[in-house]
Amino acid sequence: MSQVSQLVRYWHNTYMLDPTFKFSQHSLSDFAECPRRFHLRYVEKQAWPLVETGPTGLSPLEYQSYLWRGAVLHRWIERYWLGITPASPDGIRSAADGDELQVWWSRFAATGFDDLPPQRLPELALVAQVGEHSLYARFDLLAIDSTEPSPQPSPKGRGGAPSPGGRGGAGEIGSGRAVIVDWKTLRGGRPPRDAFLAQRFQTRIYLFVLATASAAYNDGLPFSPGQCCMRYWLANFPAQPWVEIGYSQADYERDRQWLLDLMEDVLSREGEAQFPMAQDERRCGYCTYRTLCRRAGGHTAAPAGPQDLDEWFDIDSVAELSF
Repeated sequence: MSQVSQLVRYWHNTYMLDPTFKFSQHSLSDFAECPRRFHLRYVEKQAWPLVETGPTGLSPLEYQSYLWRGAVLHRWIERYWLGITPASPDGIRSAADGDELQVWWSRFAATGFDDLPPQRLPELALVAQVGEHSLYARFDLLAIDSTEPSPQPSPKGRGGAPSPGGRGGAGEIGSGRAVIVDWKTLRGGRPPRDAFLAQRFQTRIYLFVLATASAAYNDGLPFSPGQCCMRYWLANFPAQPWVEIGYSQADYERDRQWLLDLMEDVLSREGEAQFPMAQDERRCGYCTYRTLCRRAGGHTAAPAGPQDLDEWFDIDSVAELSF
């Protein structure tokens, strides 16, 4: 589709998404969870009327402090991979907001990364084309090792089924690796299950973007799905700090169709009326737009259990770095 035809299409849609709009894990997750929140945030660009809260047992002020500590940890880790380290551990300790941030940093400093590919790129952003649409992802860290293609066994993806091989040919893939690493300050009674993380929008979208748009980091060819994986580092679960999610060609094809369907659903709607509010009002209790939807009483509703809402919460569930 030409740029002119794209402009015409957006002009005739009454909700008027910016023609340069790029989808992301956050915008698509918002749409899937509550279409009205998507409309308020990305179409109307409505300022948040209420402070962000979450079902963590914390007061709004405590929750904001928790999110701030998570953001600081991410910046410290980014500086570490850039070679900008504090002068001494005492310098970190004096900067820490209470004990939790220092504990997270100490656990990070004690973590071994020798098994990661040698080239480490912090805070790397990539944009993939999905049909006529753009999909944006920003990785906390991308570790890569690109090599020439060579015959390899078919890798296994999230479901354990053999992949039909890379997109470059049957069974013909590079022997390099590409590992997305994401730092998580998730809180919960237990570490999240692999299956929970594997189905998150973030996991599926990040791996898809990596397998689509990584050509600049792999000698002109994207890493094949079988070469890609995603690792979550869990700051609050030192006994089980790593969760690794694999990828396959079958996963890639499934996610591509899923993303196309989801994006087309967004773009087929016109006007606020076609972006209804979430049916599960328990989620509204933690939404910054709840007063605009006259659902301010959501906090008084019976709390949802882990089977109904995500049991683990962290900065990435509420904050998105600017593109």
